[in-house]
Amino acid sequence: MSEDEKVNRYFTLYELNDLAAVQHPAYLDLVRRPTPWSQKMRQHFSNVLRIPAETTAFGGRGMGAYVWVQALAVHRDHAAAASVKLGLVLHGLVRAGKVLAYRIGLAEPNQEYEVFAQVAQLDPDLLNVVVVIESSRRDALDQLQPTIQNAVRDTLQPQATLRRERLFKFLASFCEAEVPADRTQILAAEAMRSRFEEVC
Repeated sequence: MSEDEKVNRYFTLYELNDLAAVQHPAYLDLVRRPTPWSQKMRQHFSNVLRIPAETTAFGGRGMGAYVWVQALAVHRDHAAAASVKLGLVLHGLVRAGKVLAYRIGLAEPNQEYEVFAQVAQLDPDLLNVVVVIESSRRDALDQLQPTIQNAVRDTLQPQATLRRERLFKFLASFCEAEVPADRTQILAAEAMRSRFEEVC
């Protein structure tokens, strides 16, 4: 959950075996036939940005209590090499014990999504780059912001920020083995359900 309660309140990270998963019949069935709980929540979503990305650089281990997320538009001619270069900088922060983990992903813009309309990116020369940095402490990420911002600017040379540049607080994690095969049997924890029933 974002520390800013008014804009971009939530960020969800899905780890996929392959990007083809977002075109799998089972996933498309979930998109087109949501459970009553999902349908109830969808009406309250706004400012949604979905970026299926291929991981190009990652490092560290563990799960942070806080995560810094950036979504950027970067020129495709140097996006891959620049992401690797940025990964080296972030790897140095991991080795120095300043952050727990990081990952960088590349994505084609304007990927089809049937649930929520998204603003089209019109420049064909740009790719989306997502940067995710985890830490056990908020103050550590706050203090690292100048370093991170400078590294992102110098390596990626972004053309735009895609409405996402936020610090989020960890809320919940689910592993594949914990999710029932029949999605209608998925039950939200009472504490989590109470958060959403206030607005649902």
